[in-house]
Amino acid sequence: MHVLARLFGYLRPYWKALALTCVLLILSTGLSLLPPLVQRQIVDEVIGGRDLSRLGQMIALLVGIYAFLSLVDFGEQYIRHALGERFLFDLRVRIYDHLQRLSLSFFERTSTGELMSRATNDVNALEHFVTHGVVLTAVDLLRLLGASAILLALDWRLALVALVPTPLIAAGLRWFNRYARPIYRRARDRLGDINAKLQDNLAGIRVIQSFGREDVELERFRSTSQRYYHERVRGIRAWSTFFPAMHFISAMGGIAVLGVGARMVVNGQLTLGTLIAFLSYILSFYEPLRRLTEIDNTFQQAIAAAERIFELLDETPEIQDAPDAIELDEVRGEVVFDDVHFRYGDGDEVLHDISFRMAPGEVVALVGPSGAGKTSIANLLCRFYDPDHGRILLDGHDLRKIKLRSLRRHIAVVLQDTFLFNTTVRENLLYGNPDATEEEMIAAAKAAYAHDFILQLPQGYDTEIGERGVKLSGGQRQRLALARAILANPRILILDEATSSVDAEAEYLIQKALDEVLKGRTALVIAHRLSTIRNADKIIALEGGRIREIGRHEDLLARGGLYSQLYQRQLALSTTE
Repeated sequence: MHVLARLFGYLRPYWKALALTCVLLILSTGLSLLPPLVQRQIVDEVIGGRDLSRLGQMIALLVGIYAFLSLVDFGEQYIRHALGERFLFDLRVRIYDHLQRLSLSFFERTSTGELMSRATNDVNALEHFVTHGVVLTAVDLLRLLGASAILLALDWRLALVALVPTPLIAAGLRWFNRYARPIYRRARDRLGDINAKLQDNLAGIRVIQSFGREDVELERFRSTSQRYYHERVRGIRAWSTFFPAMHFISAMGGIAVLGVGARMVVNGQLTLGTLIAFLSYILSFYEPLRRLTEIDNTFQQAIAAAERIFELLDETPEIQDAPDAIELDEVRGEVVFDDVHFRYGDGDEVLHDISFRMAPGEVVALVGPSGAGKTSIANLLCRFYDPDHGRILLDGHDLRKIKLRSLRRHIAVVLQDTFLFNTTVRENLLYGNPDATEEEMIAAAKAAYAHDFILQLPQGYDTEIGERGVKLSGGQRQRLALARAILANPRILILDEATSSVDAEAEYLIQKALDEVLKGRTALVIAHRLSTIRNADKIIALEGGRIREIGRHEDLLARGGLYSQLYQRQLALSTTE
Protein backbone atom coordinates (compact mmCIF):
# COMPACT_ATOMS: atom_id res chain seq x y z
CA MET A 1 0.00 0.00 0.00
CA HIS A 2 2.95 2.32 0.61
CA VAL A 3 4.02 1.99 -3.03
CA LEU A 4 0.46 2.62 -4.25
CA ALA A 5 0.09 5.67 -1.99
CA ARG A 6 3.39 7.06 -3.27
CA LEU A 7 2.30 6.43 -6.85
CA PHE A 8 -0.91 8.38 -6.24
CA GLY A 9 1.25 11.14 -4.80
CA TYR A 10 3.03 11.49 -8.13
CA LEU A 11 -0.36 12.26 -9.71
CA ARG A 12 -0.92 15.28 -7.47
CA PRO A 13 0.39 17.87 -10.01
CA TYR A 14 -2.28 16.70 -12.47
CA TRP A 15 -5.21 17.14 -10.09
CA LYS A 16 -7.07 19.60 -12.36
CA ALA A 17 -7.14 17.17 -15.30
CA LEU A 18 -8.01 14.34 -12.91
CA ALA A 19 -10.84 16.36 -11.38
CA LEU A 20 -12.26 17.24 -14.80
CA THR A 21 -12.04 13.59 -15.84
CA CYS A 22 -13.85 12.56 -12.66
CA VAL A 23 -16.63 15.08 -13.29
CA LEU A 24 -17.09 13.82 -16.84
CA LEU A 25 -17.03 10.20 -15.69
CA ILE A 26 -19.61 10.89 -12.97
CA LEU A 27 -21.78 12.63 -15.56
CA SER A 28 -21.31 9.66 -17.88
CA THR A 29 -22.22 7.27 -15.07
CA GLY A 30 -25.37 9.22 -14.24
CA LEU A 31 -26.43 9.32 -17.88
CA SER A 32 -25.83 5.59 -18.32
CA LEU A 33 -28.20 4.89 -15.41
CA LEU A 34 -31.14 6.72 -17.04
CA PRO A 35 -32.03 4.51 -20.08
CA PRO A 36 -33.34 1.53 -18.03
CA LEU A 37 -35.81 3.84 -16.26
CA VAL A 38 -37.10 5.11 -19.62
CA GLN A 39 -37.26 1.53 -20.92
CA ARG A 40 -39.27 0.56 -17.83
CA GLN A 41 -41.83 3.27 -18.63
CA ILE A 42 -42.06 2.11 -22.26
CA VAL A 43 -42.70 -1.51 -21.17
CA ASP A 44 -45.18 -0.73 -18.39
CA GLU A 45 -46.97 2.37 -19.73
CA VAL A 46 -46.70 2.17 -23.54
CA ILE A 47 -46.67 -1.57 -24.16
CA GLY A 48 -48.55 -2.65 -21.02
CA GLY A 49 -51.07 0.22 -21.23
CA ARG A 50 -51.25 0.09 -25.04
CA ASP A 51 -50.80 3.88 -25.12
CA LEU A 52 -48.60 5.11 -28.02
CA SER A 53 -49.10 8.81 -27.36
CA ARG A 54 -45.88 9.17 -25.35
CA LEU A 55 -43.76 6.67 -27.33
CA GLY A 56 -42.24 9.34 -29.61
CA GLN A 57 -41.21 11.50 -26.62
CA MET A 58 -39.62 8.57 -24.82
CA ILE A 59 -37.70 7.42 -27.95
CA ALA A 60 -36.50 11.00 -28.50
CA LEU A 61 -35.45 11.16 -24.85
CA LEU A 62 -33.45 7.93 -25.24
CA VAL A 63 -31.74 9.27 -28.40
CA GLY A 64 -30.88 12.52 -26.60
CA ILE A 65 -29.46 10.69 -23.59
CA TYR A 66 -27.24 8.45 -25.75
CA ALA A 67 -26.09 11.39 -27.94
CA PHE A 68 -25.11 13.48 -24.91
CA LEU A 69 -23.47 10.42 -23.36
CA SER A 70 -21.31 9.97 -26.49
CA LEU A 71 -20.11 13.59 -26.31
CA VAL A 72 -19.27 13.26 -22.62
CA ASP A 73 -17.41 9.98 -23.25
CA PHE A 74 -15.36 11.59 -26.04
CA GLY A 75 -14.20 14.43 -23.78
CA GLU A 76 -13.52 12.09 -20.86
CA GLN A 77 -11.51 9.56 -22.87
CA TYR A 78 -9.43 12.21 -24.65
CA ILE A 79 -8.52 14.04 -21.43
CA ARG A 80 -7.84 10.81 -19.52
CA HIS A 81 -5.51 9.28 -22.11
CA ALA A 82 -3.73 12.58 -22.81
CA LEU A 83 -3.18 12.88 -19.05
CA GLY A 84 -1.70 9.36 -19.00
CA GLU A 85 0.77 10.19 -21.76
CA ARG A 86 1.75 13.46 -20.03
CA PHE A 87 2.35 11.60 -16.76
CA LEU A 88 4.59 9.06 -18.51
CA PHE A 89 6.48 11.82 -20.31
CA ASP A 90 7.16 13.72 -17.09
CA LEU A 91 8.13 10.57 -15.18
CA ARG A 92 10.50 9.41 -17.91
CA VAL A 93 12.21 12.82 -18.00
CA ARG A 94 12.40 12.84 -14.21
CA ILE A 95 14.11 9.44 -14.20
CA TYR A 96 16.61 10.54 -16.84
CA ASP A 97 17.39 13.74 -14.93
CA HIS A 98 17.93 11.67 -11.78
CA LEU A 99 20.18 9.19 -13.59
CA GLN A 100 22.44 11.99 -14.80
CA ARG A 101 22.97 13.14 -11.22
CA LEU A 102 23.98 9.74 -9.85
CA SER A 103 27.63 8.99 -9.19
CA LEU A 104 29.79 6.82 -11.44
CA SER A 105 29.90 4.12 -8.78
CA PHE A 106 26.17 3.50 -9.31
CA PHE A 107 26.64 2.91 -13.04
CA GLU A 108 29.57 0.60 -12.38
CA ARG A 109 27.35 -1.77 -10.38
CA THR A 110 24.18 -1.44 -12.53
CA SER A 111 23.88 -2.63 -16.11
CA THR A 112 22.83 -0.17 -18.81
CA GLY A 113 20.16 -2.55 -20.10
CA GLU A 114 18.57 -2.77 -16.65
CA LEU A 115 18.40 1.02 -16.39
CA MET A 116 16.92 1.26 -19.89
CA SER A 117 14.27 -1.28 -18.90
CA ARG A 118 13.25 0.76 -15.87
CA ALA A 119 13.11 4.02 -17.82
CA THR A 120 11.07 2.52 -20.67
CA ASN A 121 9.27 -0.76 -19.93
CA ASP A 122 8.50 -0.05 -16.28
CA VAL A 123 7.33 3.48 -17.04
CA ASN A 124 5.13 2.23 -19.88
CA ALA A 125 3.59 -0.32 -17.49
CA LEU A 126 2.14 2.59 -15.52
CA GLU A 127 0.17 3.91 -18.52
CA HIS A 128 -2.79 1.59 -17.93
CA PHE A 129 -2.70 2.43 -14.22
CA VAL A 130 -3.06 6.16 -14.92
CA THR A 131 -5.59 5.96 -17.78
CA HIS A 132 -7.77 3.18 -16.34
CA GLY A 133 -6.79 2.44 -12.77
CA VAL A 134 -6.90 5.78 -11.00
CA VAL A 135 -10.05 7.50 -12.26
CA LEU A 136 -12.09 4.46 -13.29
CA THR A 137 -11.69 2.94 -9.83
CA ALA A 138 -13.39 5.92 -8.19
CA VAL A 139 -16.09 6.09 -10.85
CA ASP A 140 -16.78 2.35 -10.78
CA LEU A 141 -17.21 2.58 -7.03
CA LEU A 142 -19.74 5.40 -7.59
CA ARG A 143 -21.50 3.34 -10.26
CA LEU A 144 -21.60 0.41 -7.88
CA LEU A 145 -23.12 2.53 -5.12
CA GLY A 146 -25.58 4.19 -7.53
CA ALA A 147 -26.70 0.87 -9.02
CA SER A 148 -27.04 -0.62 -5.53
CA ALA A 149 -29.26 2.28 -4.41
CA ILE A 150 -31.51 1.95 -7.48
CA LEU A 151 -31.72 -1.85 -7.09
CA LEU A 152 -32.79 -1.43 -3.46
CA ALA A 153 -35.34 1.22 -4.52
CA LEU A 154 -36.79 -1.03 -7.23
CA ASP A 155 -37.10 -4.13 -5.01
CA TRP A 156 -35.08 -4.81 -1.87
CA ARG A 157 -35.70 -8.57 -2.02
CA LEU A 158 -34.14 -8.96 -5.47
CA ALA A 159 -31.33 -6.60 -4.39
CA LEU A 160 -30.39 -9.00 -1.59
CA VAL A 161 -30.28 -11.87 -4.09
CA ALA A 162 -27.95 -9.79 -6.31
CA LEU A 163 -25.57 -9.23 -3.36
CA VAL A 164 -25.05 -12.94 -2.64
CA PRO A 165 -21.94 -13.33 -4.93
CA THR A 166 -20.04 -10.31 -3.49
CA PRO A 167 -18.38 -12.14 -0.52
CA LEU A 168 -17.00 -14.75 -2.94
CA ILE A 169 -15.69 -12.04 -5.26
CA ALA A 170 -14.02 -10.25 -2.32
CA ALA A 171 -12.34 -13.48 -1.16
CA GLY A 172 -11.12 -14.21 -4.69
CA LEU A 173 -9.73 -10.69 -5.00
CA ARG A 174 -7.75 -11.09 -1.78
CA TRP A 175 -6.26 -14.36 -3.04
CA PHE A 176 -5.32 -12.83 -6.39
CA ASN A 177 -3.55 -9.87 -4.75
CA ARG A 178 -1.36 -12.11 -2.61
CA TYR A 179 -0.55 -14.54 -5.42
CA ALA A 180 -0.09 -12.27 -8.45
CA ARG A 181 2.02 -9.38 -7.14
CA PRO A 182 5.26 -11.38 -6.58
CA ILE A 183 4.84 -12.94 -10.03
CA TYR A 184 4.55 -9.53 -11.71
CA ARG A 185 7.61 -8.25 -9.84
CA ARG A 186 9.71 -11.25 -10.91
CA ALA A 187 8.49 -10.82 -14.50
CA ARG A 188 9.63 -7.20 -14.54
CA ASP A 189 13.01 -8.20 -13.12
CA ARG A 190 13.40 -10.85 -15.83
CA LEU A 191 12.49 -8.28 -18.49
CA GLY A 192 15.29 -6.11 -17.11
CA ASP A 193 17.65 -9.09 -17.51
CA ILE A 194 16.63 -9.41 -21.18
CA ASN A 195 17.35 -5.72 -21.80
CA ALA A 196 20.70 -5.97 -20.04
CA LYS A 197 21.70 -9.05 -22.05
CA LEU A 198 20.53 -7.52 -25.32
CA GLN A 199 22.36 -4.25 -24.72
CA ASP A 200 25.55 -6.06 -23.71
CA ASN A 201 25.53 -8.38 -26.72
CA LEU A 202 24.70 -5.70 -29.28
CA ALA A 203 27.48 -3.51 -27.93
CA GLY A 204 29.88 -6.45 -28.22
CA ILE A 205 28.59 -7.85 -31.53
CA ARG A 206 32.02 -7.55 -33.18
CA VAL A 207 33.61 -9.67 -30.48
CA ILE A 208 30.80 -12.24 -30.70
CA GLN A 209 31.14 -12.54 -34.46
CA SER A 210 34.94 -12.52 -34.49
CA PHE A 211 35.07 -15.45 -32.04
CA GLY A 212 32.18 -17.26 -33.72
CA ARG A 213 30.14 -17.33 -30.50
CA GLU A 214 26.75 -16.60 -32.07
CA ASP A 215 25.27 -20.00 -31.15
CA VAL A 216 26.51 -19.78 -27.56
CA GLU A 217 25.12 -16.27 -27.10
CA LEU A 218 21.86 -17.33 -28.73
CA GLU A 219 21.45 -20.07 -26.11
CA ARG A 220 22.25 -17.62 -23.31
CA PHE A 221 19.71 -15.13 -24.64
CA ARG A 222 17.16 -17.91 -25.08
CA SER A 223 17.73 -18.98 -21.47
CA THR A 224 17.28 -15.41 -20.20
CA SER A 225 14.16 -14.93 -22.32
CA GLN A 226 12.77 -18.27 -21.18
CA ARG A 227 12.89 -17.20 -17.54
CA TYR A 228 10.85 -14.13 -18.46
CA TYR A 229 8.47 -16.30 -20.48
CA HIS A 230 7.87 -18.65 -17.53
CA GLU A 231 7.07 -15.77 -15.18
CA ARG A 232 4.70 -14.26 -17.73
CA VAL A 233 2.93 -17.61 -18.15
CA ARG A 234 2.54 -17.88 -14.38
CA GLY A 235 0.90 -14.45 -14.39
CA ILE A 236 -1.33 -15.42 -17.31
CA ARG A 237 -2.34 -18.61 -15.50
CA ALA A 238 -3.29 -16.55 -12.44
CA TRP A 239 -5.51 -13.99 -14.17
CA SER A 240 -6.92 -16.44 -16.72
CA THR A 241 -8.11 -18.53 -13.76
CA PHE A 242 -9.28 -15.62 -11.64
CA PHE A 243 -11.26 -13.52 -14.12
CA PRO A 244 -13.40 -16.30 -15.67
CA ALA A 245 -14.16 -17.54 -12.15
CA MET A 246 -15.29 -14.05 -11.12
CA HIS A 247 -17.38 -13.70 -14.30
CA PHE A 248 -19.00 -17.08 -13.60
CA ILE A 249 -19.88 -16.05 -10.04
CA SER A 250 -21.36 -12.76 -11.35
CA ALA A 251 -23.36 -14.65 -13.99
CA MET A 252 -24.75 -16.97 -11.33
CA GLY A 253 -25.95 -13.91 -9.42
CA GLY A 254 -27.73 -12.63 -12.55
CA ILE A 255 -29.34 -16.04 -13.13
CA ALA A 256 -30.51 -16.17 -9.52
CA VAL A 257 -32.09 -12.71 -9.91
CA LEU A 258 -33.79 -13.79 -13.14
CA GLY A 259 -35.18 -16.95 -11.54
CA VAL A 260 -36.48 -15.25 -8.42
CA GLY A 261 -37.77 -12.23 -10.38
CA ALA A 262 -39.63 -14.38 -12.94
CA ARG A 263 -41.41 -16.19 -10.11
CA MET A 264 -42.34 -12.84 -8.52
CA VAL A 265 -43.76 -11.52 -11.83
CA VAL A 266 -45.87 -14.64 -12.34
CA ASN A 267 -47.14 -14.38 -8.76
CA GLY A 268 -48.01 -10.70 -9.25
CA GLN A 269 -45.43 -9.45 -6.76
CA LEU A 270 -43.45 -7.52 -9.42
CA THR A 271 -44.23 -5.83 -12.75
CA LEU A 272 -42.50 -6.99 -15.94
CA GLY A 273 -41.10 -3.49 -16.54
CA THR A 274 -39.54 -3.46 -13.07
CA LEU A 275 -37.93 -6.85 -13.72
CA ILE A 276 -36.52 -5.68 -17.06
CA ALA A 277 -35.19 -2.49 -15.45
CA PHE A 278 -33.75 -4.56 -12.59
CA LEU A 279 -31.95 -6.89 -15.01
CA SER A 280 -30.54 -3.85 -16.84
CA TYR A 281 -29.24 -2.44 -13.55
CA ILE A 282 -27.78 -5.81 -12.64
CA LEU A 283 -25.33 -5.16 -15.50
CA SER A 284 -24.55 -1.74 -13.99
CA PHE A 285 -23.96 -3.52 -10.67
CA TYR A 286 -21.86 -6.49 -11.78
CA GLU A 287 -19.98 -4.74 -14.60
CA PRO A 288 -18.15 -2.25 -12.31
CA LEU A 289 -17.66 -5.09 -9.83
CA ARG A 290 -15.99 -7.21 -12.53
CA ARG A 291 -14.01 -4.22 -13.78
CA LEU A 292 -12.77 -3.50 -10.27
CA THR A 293 -11.31 -7.00 -10.16
CA GLU A 294 -9.63 -6.39 -13.54
CA ILE A 295 -8.36 -2.99 -12.41
CA ASP A 296 -6.85 -4.75 -9.41
CA ASN A 297 -4.74 -6.70 -11.89
CA THR A 298 -3.62 -3.36 -13.34
CA PHE A 299 -2.77 -2.17 -9.84
CA GLN A 300 -0.64 -5.24 -9.14
CA GLN A 301 1.34 -4.78 -12.35
CA ALA A 302 1.70 -1.05 -11.65
CA ILE A 303 2.94 -1.73 -8.11
CA ALA A 304 5.56 -4.18 -9.45
CA ALA A 305 6.75 -1.59 -11.98
CA ALA A 306 6.59 1.29 -9.49
CA GLU A 307 8.70 -0.59 -6.95
CA ARG A 308 11.52 -0.82 -9.50
CA ILE A 309 11.12 2.83 -10.51
CA PHE A 310 11.13 4.03 -6.89
CA GLU A 311 14.21 1.92 -6.14
CA LEU A 312 15.94 3.90 -8.87
CA LEU A 313 14.60 7.30 -7.78
CA ASP A 314 15.59 6.56 -4.18
CA GLU A 315 19.23 6.13 -5.17
CA THR A 316 21.18 9.07 -3.80
CA PRO A 317 24.36 10.38 -5.46
CA GLU A 318 27.46 9.64 -3.46
CA ILE A 319 29.05 12.78 -4.86
CA GLN A 320 26.97 15.87 -4.11
CA ASP A 321 27.47 19.58 -3.57
CA ALA A 322 28.16 20.51 0.03
CA PRO A 323 25.64 22.96 1.56
CA ASP A 324 28.35 25.64 1.63
CA ALA A 325 29.87 24.78 -1.78
CA ILE A 326 31.16 27.77 -3.73
CA GLU A 327 31.08 28.76 -7.39
CA LEU A 328 34.45 29.28 -9.08
CA ASP A 329 34.09 31.68 -11.99
CA GLU A 330 37.80 31.78 -12.78
CA VAL A 331 40.62 29.42 -11.83
CA ARG A 332 44.40 29.70 -12.08
CA GLY A 333 44.85 25.93 -12.33
CA GLU A 334 46.89 25.06 -9.24
CA VAL A 335 46.12 21.48 -8.15
CA VAL A 336 47.34 19.85 -4.92
CA PHE A 337 46.89 16.21 -3.85
CA ASP A 338 47.44 16.13 -0.08
CA ASP A 339 47.93 12.67 1.50
CA VAL A 340 45.18 11.09 -0.60
CA HIS A 341 44.00 7.51 0.03
CA PHE A 342 41.25 5.91 -2.04
CA ARG A 343 39.40 2.65 -2.65
CA TYR A 344 36.50 1.72 -4.94
CA GLY A 345 33.53 0.75 -2.81
CA ASP A 346 34.45 -1.94 -0.29
CA GLY A 347 37.48 -3.11 -2.26
CA ASP A 348 41.14 -2.83 -1.40
CA GLU A 349 42.80 0.56 -1.26
CA VAL A 350 44.11 1.50 -4.72
CA LEU A 351 45.85 4.79 -3.81
CA HIS A 352 48.12 5.27 -0.79
CA ASP A 353 49.74 8.47 0.49
CA ILE A 354 49.39 10.37 -2.81
CA SER A 355 50.81 13.88 -2.46
CA PHE A 356 51.98 16.17 -5.28
CA ARG A 357 51.44 19.68 -6.65
CA MET A 358 50.61 20.91 -10.13
CA ALA A 359 51.49 24.56 -10.65
CA PRO A 360 49.25 26.68 -12.91
CA GLY A 361 50.08 25.95 -16.55
CA GLU A 362 52.23 22.95 -15.64
CA VAL A 363 52.09 19.66 -17.57
CA VAL A 364 52.28 16.67 -15.22
CA ALA A 365 52.52 13.14 -16.59
CA LEU A 366 51.50 9.99 -14.74
CA VAL A 367 53.32 6.79 -15.71
CA GLY A 368 53.39 3.30 -14.32
CA PRO A 369 52.34 -0.27 -14.99
CA SER A 370 48.67 -1.22 -15.44
CA GLY A 371 46.75 -0.92 -12.18
CA ALA A 372 49.19 1.57 -10.69
CA GLY A 373 46.41 4.10 -9.99
CA LYS A 374 46.85 6.58 -12.84
CA THR A 375 43.21 6.69 -13.95
CA SER A 376 42.05 6.74 -10.31
CA ILE A 377 43.96 10.00 -9.79
CA ALA A 378 42.28 11.48 -12.87
CA ASN A 379 38.86 10.35 -11.61
CA LEU A 380 39.48 12.03 -8.27
CA LEU A 381 40.52 15.28 -9.93
CA CYS A 382 37.22 15.32 -11.86
CA ARG A 383 35.53 14.46 -8.58
CA PHE A 384 33.82 11.39 -9.97
CA TYR A 385 34.78 10.00 -6.56
CA ASP A 386 35.92 11.46 -3.24
CA PRO A 387 39.08 10.31 -1.46
CA ASP A 388 38.69 8.19 1.67
CA HIS A 389 41.42 10.18 3.36
CA GLY A 390 43.25 13.41 2.57
CA ARG A 391 42.12 16.17 0.26
CA ILE A 392 42.47 17.55 -3.24
CA LEU A 393 42.74 21.31 -3.69
CA LEU A 394 42.07 23.54 -6.69
CA ASP A 395 43.46 27.03 -6.22
CA GLY A 396 43.46 26.33 -2.49
CA HIS A 397 39.83 25.15 -2.36
CA ASP A 398 38.96 21.60 -1.37
CA LEU A 399 37.13 20.01 -4.32
CA ARG A 400 34.35 18.97 -1.93
CA LYS A 401 33.70 22.65 -1.26
CA ILE A 402 33.32 23.54 -4.95
CA LYS A 403 30.05 23.10 -6.82
CA LEU A 404 30.31 20.16 -9.18
CA ARG A 405 29.10 22.04 -12.26
CA SER A 406 31.54 24.84 -11.53
CA LEU A 407 34.45 22.42 -11.10
CA ARG A 408 33.76 20.40 -14.22
CA ARG A 409 33.23 23.52 -16.29
CA HIS A 410 36.95 24.21 -15.89
CA ILE A 411 38.07 20.63 -16.70
CA ALA A 412 38.04 18.76 -19.99
CA VAL A 413 38.88 15.08 -20.41
CA VAL A 414 40.14 13.22 -23.46
CA LEU A 415 39.92 9.49 -22.82
CA GLN A 416 41.73 6.56 -24.37
CA ASP A 417 38.33 5.04 -25.20
CA THR A 418 36.88 8.04 -27.01
CA PHE A 419 33.11 8.47 -26.79
CA LEU A 420 31.34 10.34 -29.57
CA PHE A 421 27.59 10.74 -29.87
CA ASN A 422 25.54 9.32 -32.72
CA THR A 423 25.03 12.69 -34.39
CA THR A 424 26.95 15.10 -36.61
CA VAL A 425 30.57 16.20 -36.32
CA ARG A 426 29.34 19.71 -35.57
CA GLU A 427 27.13 18.68 -32.64
CA ASN A 428 29.90 16.56 -31.16
CA LEU A 429 32.38 19.43 -31.34
CA LEU A 430 29.92 21.93 -29.83
CA TYR A 431 29.01 19.57 -26.98
CA GLY A 432 31.32 21.23 -24.46
CA ASN A 433 30.59 24.76 -25.67
CA PRO A 434 27.20 25.07 -27.42
CA ASP A 435 27.56 28.85 -27.76
CA ALA A 436 30.82 28.72 -29.73
CA THR A 437 30.86 30.49 -33.09
CA GLU A 438 31.54 28.78 -36.41
CA GLU A 439 35.00 30.39 -36.48
CA GLU A 440 35.83 29.14 -32.99
CA MET A 441 34.69 25.63 -33.87
CA ILE A 442 36.82 25.53 -37.02
CA ALA A 443 39.80 26.97 -35.14
CA ALA A 444 39.50 24.19 -32.54
CA ALA A 445 39.29 21.56 -35.30
CA LYS A 446 42.38 23.01 -36.96
CA ALA A 447 44.26 23.06 -33.67
CA ALA A 448 43.48 19.33 -33.28
CA TYR A 449 44.48 18.65 -36.91
CA ALA A 450 40.92 17.50 -37.59
CA HIS A 451 39.71 20.19 -39.98
CA ASP A 452 41.18 18.65 -43.16
CA PHE A 453 39.70 15.19 -42.70
CA ILE A 454 36.35 16.70 -41.64
CA LEU A 455 36.13 18.58 -44.94
CA GLN A 456 36.68 15.30 -46.78
CA LEU A 457 33.62 13.73 -45.15
CA PRO A 458 30.42 13.55 -47.30
CA GLN A 459 28.70 16.51 -45.57
CA GLY A 460 31.72 18.00 -43.87
CA TYR A 461 30.87 19.22 -40.36
CA ASP A 462 27.26 18.08 -40.81
CA THR A 463 28.20 14.45 -41.47
CA GLU A 464 26.54 11.84 -39.23
CA ILE A 465 29.35 9.76 -37.69
CA GLY A 466 27.34 6.80 -36.35
CA GLU A 467 27.14 5.26 -32.89
CA ARG A 468 30.30 6.04 -30.90
CA GLY A 469 31.78 7.50 -34.11
CA VAL A 470 31.92 4.12 -35.81
CA LYS A 471 32.24 5.71 -39.27
CA LEU A 472 35.58 7.28 -38.33
CA SER A 473 39.01 5.78 -37.73
CA GLY A 474 40.49 5.62 -34.24
CA GLY A 475 42.81 8.54 -34.91
CA GLN A 476 40.00 10.64 -36.35
CA ARG A 477 37.81 9.96 -33.33
CA GLN A 478 40.64 10.92 -31.02
CA ARG A 479 41.29 14.19 -32.85
CA LEU A 480 37.58 15.06 -32.72
CA ALA A 481 37.58 14.42 -28.98
CA LEU A 482 40.63 16.65 -28.63
CA ALA A 483 38.98 19.39 -30.71
CA ARG A 484 35.89 19.12 -28.50
CA ALA A 485 38.06 19.61 -25.41
CA ILE A 486 39.86 22.56 -27.00
CA LEU A 487 36.57 24.25 -27.88
CA ALA A 488 35.39 23.89 -24.28
CA ASN A 489 38.42 26.06 -23.42
CA PRO A 490 39.17 24.43 -20.05
CA ARG A 491 41.77 25.65 -17.59
CA ILE A 492 42.66 22.06 -16.71
CA LEU A 493 43.03 19.30 -19.29
CA ILE A 494 43.18 15.59 -18.51
CA LEU A 495 44.53 13.27 -21.22
CA ASP A 496 44.03 9.61 -20.37
CA GLU A 497 46.39 7.72 -22.71
CA ALA A 498 45.05 9.75 -25.61
CA THR A 499 47.54 8.35 -28.16
CA SER A 500 47.82 4.72 -27.04
CA SER A 501 45.34 3.19 -29.47
CA VAL A 502 46.17 5.00 -32.73
CA ASP A 503 48.67 4.44 -35.50
CA ALA A 504 51.97 6.28 -35.86
CA GLU A 505 50.66 8.94 -38.26
CA ALA A 506 47.65 9.70 -36.08
CA GLU A 507 49.88 9.80 -32.99
CA TYR A 508 52.16 12.30 -34.72
CA LEU A 509 49.24 14.59 -35.58
CA ILE A 510 47.72 14.29 -32.11
CA GLN A 511 51.08 14.99 -30.49
CA LYS A 512 51.54 18.11 -32.64
CA ALA A 513 48.08 19.26 -31.58
CA LEU A 514 48.81 18.57 -27.92
CA ASP A 515 52.03 20.60 -27.98
CA GLU A 516 49.95 23.62 -29.02
CA VAL A 517 46.90 22.93 -26.87
CA LEU A 518 48.77 22.39 -23.61
CA LYS A 519 50.42 25.81 -23.68
CA GLY A 520 49.18 27.86 -20.74
CA ARG A 521 46.95 25.08 -19.40
CA THR A 522 47.39 22.87 -16.38
CA ALA A 523 47.45 19.35 -17.77
CA LEU A 524 47.42 15.89 -16.27
CA VAL A 525 48.66 13.41 -18.88
CA ILE A 526 48.33 9.66 -18.37
CA ALA A 527 50.93 8.18 -20.66
CA HIS A 528 51.26 4.71 -22.09
CA ARG A 529 53.93 5.59 -24.61
CA LEU A 530 56.60 7.28 -22.53
CA SER A 531 58.18 8.88 -25.61
CA THR A 532 55.20 11.25 -25.73
CA ILE A 533 55.82 12.88 -22.32
CA ARG A 534 59.53 13.63 -22.43
CA ASN A 535 58.79 17.36 -22.43
CA ALA A 536 56.46 17.23 -19.43
CA ASP A 537 57.28 19.67 -16.61
CA LYS A 538 56.92 16.87 -14.09
CA ILE A 539 56.67 13.10 -14.36
CA ILE A 540 55.17 11.03 -11.55
CA ALA A 541 56.00 7.32 -11.60
CA LEU A 542 53.38 5.17 -9.83
CA GLU A 543 53.47 1.55 -8.74
CA GLY A 544 50.96 -0.32 -6.58
CA GLY A 545 49.01 2.87 -5.91
CA ARG A 546 52.05 4.70 -4.48
CA ILE A 547 54.29 7.44 -5.85
CA ARG A 548 57.76 5.98 -6.46
CA GLU A 549 59.42 8.91 -8.22
CA ILE A 550 58.77 12.52 -9.23
CA GLY A 551 60.98 14.53 -11.57
CA ARG A 552 61.73 15.53 -15.14
CA HIS A 553 62.49 13.04 -17.89
CA GLU A 554 66.28 13.44 -17.83
CA ASP A 555 66.50 13.36 -14.02
CA LEU A 556 64.41 10.20 -13.72
CA LEU A 557 66.41 8.44 -16.41
CA ALA A 558 69.60 9.30 -14.56
CA ARG A 559 68.26 7.82 -11.30
CA GLY A 560 67.78 4.42 -12.86
CA GLY A 561 64.55 3.80 -10.94
CA LEU A 562 61.07 2.70 -11.97
CA TYR A 563 60.66 5.30 -14.72
CA SER A 564 64.03 4.45 -16.23
CA GLN A 565 63.16 0.74 -16.22
CA LEU A 566 59.80 1.38 -17.94
CA TYR A 567 61.44 3.67 -20.50
CA GLN A 568 64.28 1.28 -21.31
CA ARG A 569 61.82 -1.59 -21.63
CA GLN A 570 59.68 0.33 -24.13
CA LEU A 571 62.78 1.47 -25.99
CA ALA A 572 63.97 -2.12 -26.31
CA LEU A 573 60.56 -3.26 -27.57
CA SER A 574 60.41 -0.49 -30.17
CA THR A 575 63.93 -1.32 -31.35
CA THR A 576 62.99 -5.00 -31.68
CA GLU A 577 59.94 -4.08 -33.73
